[in-house]
Amino acid sequence: MITQIDIASFGSFQGLDWKKTVRDSGKNVQDFKRLNILYGRNYSGKTTLSRVFRSLETRKVPLNYFGPSFTIHGDKGSISQATLATHTYDVRVYNRDFVTDNLSFLVNQQIGGEIKTFAIVGEKNKEIEEAIAAIEAKLGKVEEKTGLRFDLEGKKTERDRTKSTYKTAADNHEGKLRSHANDTIKQNRQYGPAVYNIDSIKKDILATKKTGFTALSVEEQAAKLALLKQDALADISGSISFTLAMDSLRSTAQSLLSKEIKPTTPIQELLNDSVLQLWVKQGLGHHRDKRDTCAFCRQSLPHNIWQTLDEHFSKESGELEAALDNAITSVKEEIAAIAGFISFKREQFYAEERAAFYLISKALAEALAIYKKDLESLKKSLESRKASLFQTVVMKEALYDANEIQRHVDAINAIILTNNDKTKTLDKDKATAREALRLTDVYAFAQAISHDTELNRIADLKTKAETANTAFNDVSTQITKLEDDITALRAKEKDERKGADRINTLLTHFFGHDGIKLEAKDNTDKTAVRFEITRDGKSAYNLSEGECSLIAFCYFIAKLEEPESKGKDLIIYIDDPISSLDGNHIFFVFSLIESLIARPQKNNDGTNKYRYKQLFISTHNLDFLKYLKKLSLPPEKNHGGNQHFLIERNGAASAISVMPAYLKEYITEFNYLFHQIYKCRDAEYAKVSHEPFYSFGNNLRKFLEAFLFYKFPHHDDKNDSLERMKKFFGDDDTAIALANRLNNELSHLESIFDRSMKPVEIPELPKLANYVLDKIYEKDPHQYNSLLKSIGEPERVS
Repeated sequence: MITQIDIASFGSFQGLDWKKTVRDSGKNVQDFKRLNILYGRNYSGKTTLSRVFRSLETRKVPLNYFGPSFTIHGDKGSISQATLATHTYDVRVYNRDFVTDNLSFLVNQQIGGEIKTFAIVGEKNKEIEEAIAAIEAKLGKVEEKTGLRFDLEGKKTERDRTKSTYKTAADNHEGKLRSHANDTIKQNRQYGPAVYNIDSIKKDILATKKTGFTALSVEEQAAKLALLKQDALADISGSISFTLAMDSLRSTAQSLLSKEIKPTTPIQELLNDSVLQLWVKQGLGHHRDKRDTCAFCRQSLPHNIWQTLDEHFSKESGELEAALDNAITSVKEEIAAIAGFISFKREQFYAEERAAFYLISKALAEALAIYKKDLESLKKSLESRKASLFQTVVMKEALYDANEIQRHVDAINAIILTNNDKTKTLDKDKATAREALRLTDVYAFAQAISHDTELNRIADLKTKAETANTAFNDVSTQITKLEDDITALRAKEKDERKGADRINTLLTHFFGHDGIKLEAKDNTDKTAVRFEITRDGKSAYNLSEGECSLIAFCYFIAKLEEPESKGKDLIIYIDDPISSLDGNHIFFVFSLIESLIARPQKNNDGTNKYRYKQLFISTHNLDFLKYLKKLSLPPEKNHGGNQHFLIERNGAASAISVMPAYLKEYITEFNYLFHQIYKCRDAEYAKVSHEPFYSFGNNLRKFLEAFLFYKFPHHDDKNDSLERMKKFFGDDDTAIALANRLNNELSHLESIFDRSMKPVEIPELPKLANYVLDKIYEKDPHQYNSLLKSIGEPERVS
């Protein structure tokens, strides 16, 4: 059903905001109901509103409406002027445009107008009807919770639910990916290019799953970051070249340490005490020039001391000592060479090579430390032998690993080559480092959001959504096929002649028109049927406006029975169907609407069912409005209820409001005219609406004619109205002025046409309005207060 209409711009409607204007006395917004009665005087905007509804039926905006803008709200979603082609409401509108489009003959009777043919179900075919009934039973109805249509609603709910759940999960996950791509990766210039989006991060996540990928450790990340900051370095010249002399030194030392020598005439005390022997050996050099005196104690030396010592320290021992000194010197030189073995500095290397160089040079230093320790042990052994020339010394086993030292040397040399080559590949290495850093970040992010688990869950939700959608489509396809079957069966029953017969039945039954008929006649070659209006068997022309109105409305009612409309949940809008009709025909139009549209049918269980989804009827005629009060009204509960609305034109703009109680409940022009006069008692009301002030003269004249006629129903004077006014208001000057203004200015323009070219003198009108109102209260306060109550105003107490 349609619930509300907002019209920013469409004809006389400008800036209509439903929620702001359509409220009851309690300021509660009132929506359209199942049955809606709309009243408005001529030119108030009724037809314009009907054209908004007809745009739903034709799915296009009427011609000659510039810059249209409106939004129609309902239970199947909102429609604007831009989305008319896609809505799903079934609307049928009777208004002037319907007549022009379908019955142009009634508009242009002399210049070749036509009446479009339509077909309704012809003579009943029992087998076809039974087949249709069986299909309809299978299709069922949503409101009755039966059949495929009700099943489809359940499938639609499940489809929408699973689709929404899948979309929410997918959107949330994609949102996380997009956010990390834009806010983290894209903003970090260390990760690579500035162009990075959700597709990029998806590719990177796939890259982290490939064989061979390993996330960088914290130390490796630090090295990569350092590389990115690294500028090109100068090449490192040279390499490490070191030949170990240990084997040669040990071989020489071994022969010296193991060589046995003896003195010619040994001095036993010296042999027994190596320290003493060394002391004596060293002392020889100090005493050679002091042959007779001891340099230490200044005592005379024995005369044969030198011969005895020379015989102990033989030439062989001297040669051994000299050899030992040479060996010790060689060992010291080897030890000294170790200190300058590694001459390169860490700063000469790039970040990644620097770390490797540090580790390997440290390992080399440790290996060389062992080597040095072996050398010092060897030196110590040589020095021990020198101190005790006549005693052999056992050389200790060496602990160093020559192969290990060589491996470290080769590794450092390889690092030097790699480092020198890096200058040539620095840009490429930086790109690789950026990619490794980015992939490590992406890998950590994917783990944090359980990327794989979430993808599996989303895939499962997608499968459920697709399954639910397939189930919905299957049922929808079944329904479409069955509806097509019904259409095909209906086509076998369609008979355009029956359309004309139905219109004639309505004209005869409801309006008693036997003379005018609509006949279906074959064209010349009998390939098609055309509708023609006849009177007494002859083609009819020059039809009266009333006859045109009757034929047009019967045509509309009969057309509701064509297959395209019959059985559907229709929204029906009927705009002023009683134009140019007299009182009797107005009642018959009401009877037609009541009998064929408004009156409910009975279900098998005794409950009511209605032949329309929603019904709108608009009119300018108070008599017709009075009849509409007697329409079968759907109750609020379960059937949508009813509502009455008022369409008024305030200045240049039309507005919709809830119908006042006096108009809805009493439905007499007398109450309406009194209300319009009452509105003019205060000039401030003109700021809200100008219409009562522009119509004040006519409204006041018509009200006083009716009011005074019932007050004074008989009078002999030819100028009855003036005499009645004098009787009621008295012979004072104000009454005479009032009569003259009503008769000569405010309600007539014949003798003073230029008055129509001037604006209404609003400040003057409240004086006249209050004068009349005060006089009515003075003469008959009870009637005056009753009139106030009828328009929803409080009683006057003084």
